[in-house]
Amino acid sequence: MRALMLLGDRKLELADIPPPPPPAEGEVQIAVKAVALNHIDVWGFRGMAFAKRKMPLVVGAEASGEIAEVGPGVTNFKKGDPVVMYGALTCGTCPACREGRDNLCENVAGIMGFHVDGFARDRLNLSARLVIPVPKGVSLRDASCAPIGFSTVQHMLFDNAKLKPGETVLVQAGGSGIGTVAIKMAKAVGCTVITTVGDDEKAAKAKALGADHVINYRKDRFSTITRKLTNKKGVDVVFEHVGGEGFNESLLVLKRGGRLVTCGSTAGPSITFNLMQLFQQQYKIFGSFGASMKNIRESLDKMAAGMLPVIGCTGSQAMKDRHGVNYRPTLQILSWAPRPAELPDQSPVAAADIWRGNTTGAAAARAPAQHVPPPAAKPAADPLSEAVF
Repeated sequence: MRALMLLGDRKLELADIPPPPPPAEGEVQIAVKAVALNHIDVWGFRGMAFAKRKMPLVVGAEASGEIAEVGPGVTNFKKGDPVVMYGALTCGTCPACREGRDNLCENVAGIMGFHVDGFARDRLNLSARLVIPVPKGVSLRDASCAPIGFSTVQHMLFDNAKLKPGETVLVQAGGSGIGTVAIKMAKAVGCTVITTVGDDEKAAKAKALGADHVINYRKDRFSTITRKLTNKKGVDVVFEHVGGEGFNESLLVLKRGGRLVTCGSTAGPSITFNLMQLFQQQYKIFGSFGASMKNIRESLDKMAAGMLPVIGCTGSQAMKDRHGVNYRPTLQILSWAPRPAELPDQSPVAAADIWRGNTTGAAAARAPAQHVPPPAAKPAADPLSEAVF
C-alpha cells in the first residue's frame, strides 16, 4: 500500500509500505479517505517536532475513513462505518484520561503524523478506543477537519475561555483554518465577533462568514480599532494563535478580568509582557493544545447541524455555493481519491502535490507518485506556507 512519507526536513515522498496485519484484540483497521492539512503538519515538515522522531515518518495528523475490519472484542463498530481518529496515542488509564481530558494524558506515546506514523496511508490499525463515529449527513471530507481543526476551537472557546452568549470576542487571523472556525462557532452562540486579517480580500471573506467587524492589521492597529469598537471597555475573550508582538497587543484589548486563550505562535514563540498589567487587570491566560475526544464529538455534532469547515480552492464554484463567497483554502485537504482505472478500485491514492496547495479532490488522483523537493527559492517561501494561510 502507499503512504505519504517525510524523509527529512522538507522532503516528502509517496512510497510503498507493507499493509497492516489483521487488527488485534480491541483494534479496528481503517481505510483512510481524507486527511486534513494543519499547522502541526507545517511544523513537522519544517523539522519543528519538539521531540525526537524516527525518519521516514508517515505524515498526516488528522483524518477520516471507514472501518475496513474489526478485531476480536470490538462490538461498537462494523465494517463500512464512517469514522474519524484521535491522533494522540493516549494511555486511557491515567487520571486525566479517565476524566475525559485526553489531551492531558500523562503517558501519551506521541502524536500521529508528528512523532509517530500518521494517517496519510491507505490503511492502519488503531485501538477502537481512539476511534469516533461520524454522524449521518457529515461527509468524510468535512469530518476529516474535526479531530484537530474544529475540536481545537471547540476546546479553546468553550472549555478554556468559557465563552458565553452575548460576549464580545476578538478572533486573531480570521482568514486561517481555525480562525474561520472560531468566527462560525462564536457567532453560532450569539457573540459579537471582531477579527483581524492581512488584506481586504480576506476581510470580505471573513465578513461573509459572519464576523461583525473586520480589521486589516496591515492598515490599522487592531488594538486601537478594537478599543473604539468596544467604547474603550475591551473584549471579553481573545482567541489568539499568532504569538509574537501581536500577543502583547492582544492583552491591550482585553477588558478587566478578560480571558485570552492561545494555541499557536506562527509569528514567534517568545514574548515579554508587563506582569503588573497582568495582575492589576486580572487577566486570565489559557494555554491550549489539542482537544479531547469529547470535543471531537461536539465538533462532529456541529457539522451535522450544518456548521461546515472552509475547504476548497480559490475561485471554486463549490466554495461559492457552500459559503456564499469564493473562499481561498484555509483548511486545505489532502484527499485520497480512487486510483486510475488500471489499479484496484478499492485502493486510494494520496497526492503529494497537495502539500504545495495545488490540488484537491479528484485532481489528486492525477498527481504523480514522486518525491516532493524542497522549495528552490528562499526557505521562507516553502510550499506549505500558502496551503495554510
